[in-house]
Amino acid sequence: MKKYRNLAVKSTACILSAAMLFGSGFSAVAAGSDIPKDENVYVNLNQDGSVDGIYVVNAFRLEKETDIVDYGKYDSVKNLTTDEELTKKGDTITTTAPTGNFFYQGNLKTKEMPWEITIHYYLDGKEMQADELAGKNGSLKITIHVGKNDSVDEEFFENYLLQATVTMNMDNCSSLKAAGATVGNKGTSKQLVYNIMAGQEKDIVITADVLDFEMDPISFQGVPMSFDLDRDTLSMDSLYDKTGEIKDAANEFSDGAAELSDGAGALKDGAADLKDGANSLKEGIESYADGAYSLGDGVDTLKDGTDDLADGASELADGISSLKEGVDKLAGGYNGDEGAAAGAKKLAEGADKLKSGAGKLSDGVNSLVGMMQGIGKTDPLTQEKKEELVGLAQKVGYIEITDTNSVNAITLSGLSKYLQAQIIGILSSQGGGNAILEDKDSLKRLPEEQGKKDIQDTEETETADETDASEETEETEETEETEETEETMTAEEEPESTEEPPKSAEDSGKESNSEEDQGEADAAVSNVKYEKRYNAYTLATLDYQRKNWNDDRTKVMIIQAADLGTLPNPGDALVELLVAKAGVDQALGSYLAIGGIQGKLDDPTVQAQFKQLTEGASALKDGVASLADGAGSLADGISQLADGTNQLQSGVSELNDGGWELADGTKDLQSGVSDLADGVKELTDASDDLKDGSGQLADGTGDLFDGTSDLLDGVGELKDGTDEFKEKTSDIDEKIDEEVNNVITNFSGSDFTPLSFVSDKNTNVNLVQFIMKTEGIKIPEKGKTETVEEPLTFWQRLLNLFR
Repeated sequence: MKKYRNLAVKSTACILSAAMLFGSGFSAVAAGSDIPKDENVYVNLNQDGSVDGIYVVNAFRLEKETDIVDYGKYDSVKNLTTDEELTKKGDTITTTAPTGNFFYQGNLKTKEMPWEITIHYYLDGKEMQADELAGKNGSLKITIHVGKNDSVDEEFFENYLLQATVTMNMDNCSSLKAAGATVGNKGTSKQLVYNIMAGQEKDIVITADVLDFEMDPISFQGVPMSFDLDRDTLSMDSLYDKTGEIKDAANEFSDGAAELSDGAGALKDGAADLKDGANSLKEGIESYADGAYSLGDGVDTLKDGTDDLADGASELADGISSLKEGVDKLAGGYNGDEGAAAGAKKLAEGADKLKSGAGKLSDGVNSLVGMMQGIGKTDPLTQEKKEELVGLAQKVGYIEITDTNSVNAITLSGLSKYLQAQIIGILSSQGGGNAILEDKDSLKRLPEEQGKKDIQDTEETETADETDASEETEETEETEETEETEETMTAEEEPESTEEPPKSAEDSGKESNSEEDQGEADAAVSNVKYEKRYNAYTLATLDYQRKNWNDDRTKVMIIQAADLGTLPNPGDALVELLVAKAGVDQALGSYLAIGGIQGKLDDPTVQAQFKQLTEGASALKDGVASLADGAGSLADGISQLADGTNQLQSGVSELNDGGWELADGTKDLQSGVSDLADGVKELTDASDDLKDGSGQLADGTGDLFDGTSDLLDGVGELKDGTDEFKEKTSDIDEKIDEEVNNVITNFSGSDFTPLSFVSDKNTNVNLVQFIMKTEGIKIPEKGKTETVEEPLTFWQRLLNLFR
């Protein structure tokens, strides 16, 4: 504000100096191309800010009698110094001027100014014309907009300081508000001065309560903006210290990007090897699946044969020897250390190891991505932590956090304050350890007033609660819920107050005195207990710093200090709330800590690449998990197949040993083959799962490879960007100096060459200044005959501009 006040003072001094220079006769103006001149542009404004007319007073200071040649697009011209007539031919004005100061006036054809000024008047919220406001009462608002007029040479708008002056008579207005104005006293009036810097637009709002409203004219003065600013007085040392830190950070940033690029390259190579291995595994699993399908077809055929065997024992006897030999070989293929069952078990164990390795790989990739995202991630909390916070908010009834998307610094701050209130609530309420889950509404009460009442109510009902405790424990949850519902409905249906039978005056007086004495005693006890509990909260807060809430001595100390022994589990509830609040404060601190670097590395392209990498690793993990599950199913199926084959072998042996056991043997054989078919079906299903898992594994490793390739490209782009940033900041000190010098040059106005407002043929102009003014708002005098005023001289008009 001090800087702007200095600018206002300087700009006002410039305008007054220019006016005094003109009024004292030291202005000069161009004659032809050799004699300099000043152009004083007077603008009559309508009360809405539109231009009514423009006239220019051209001022010359001559050392001798001179033939003047001047240019301007005037409707008419008038000699203000002598009686000599001016000659006007088109845009050329000529005359012979005497020695000394010479002035002539030209009325311009145009009504265009470098500034567009719009003025609106409102009384009690309704827009009105200015002439309608005279003598009115009410709430007044005046708005003034000063903007650029694109139809006029922009050199004036870009290089001229414009000063607006509004005078408010404090005899007929009050509650004056004028934001951004420099306020001065002028008699009983307040003079509001607004400075509009070169090249800027401005909106002005003035409000006041008025009575018999009148207002002096609104004026605007425009002069070239020029301030004497000393570059040597501006200290840049602290700024240069900061730029040095920026350059050091740019170097570290560039080095880190280079290391990240190397790591991404190594990750890409590993992903390529993993992709090749997964493709080889996929091909092997497909071959294995084809074999499982063939085995399934064979077992189906075997099952058909055992069905026929059951129908005719004689046909079975002819081929039983051959069947036994085949079954023995089949059993030998499944059993033993080199059998299919042992191989399937080894395959399942290998798949489990592969699953573990894939999980570690996925965790490693996630850790790597987490480390990289830790540089500039947008959210300091994990999804799991957010879900915990959402659960905590739902648990304590804090409605501002509804899902993980609503977890942020603002809502966590609110939750921390809410938990603070709940801690105070426990110390001042009748609820204790179950306050979080069962009595959320009680925690929302005022901690001191409602808390004291709750403590008193608890003491009055303790005896009744202990008597009914054994009976309540025998009731079921369903009965409790039903009774609670009935009690709630009954409470809602009953009127707020009931009338009691009338009592005698004597009885009423005794009861009143007794209740009054009891109330004072209870209030004294309540105050003491509440103070003890509130002091215990301070003790609990300090003890929490010891990180020793599992120590029962701490809980006992808190309960005894707070006199909470009659409440259910109060220490646990207090501990739970304090731990919850500490966790919330820690999460809130994470938000505040990460805010400093958040967004600097939050590049959408890099985030997308991180996402592809983690998704690829996750897909790899899922694929290997499916592989492990399929291998386990394969091992189980082959084990069942081996059991079935053993049963078949036993049945064929028994069939070969005796015909009397033929019927029983064929039944066992049929049962065994059914189990074998089921096992083969499980084997084929497992092989399908294994095949699908190997395909997903191959696809996942392909995605991982593609993601690492994209990551490498993105890291390369990041490194290029950091190198460019390092290069751009290498000469930041020189650039700052250059910009500061440009700003100083713009404010000083040293690079502005005055030019004529009326014609570009006038090439030797010292000064062009603008004086713009509206009509005032006056109450018409009743019964006064209008008189014709004598025309004012040039000097009178000039002096009136500054009265």
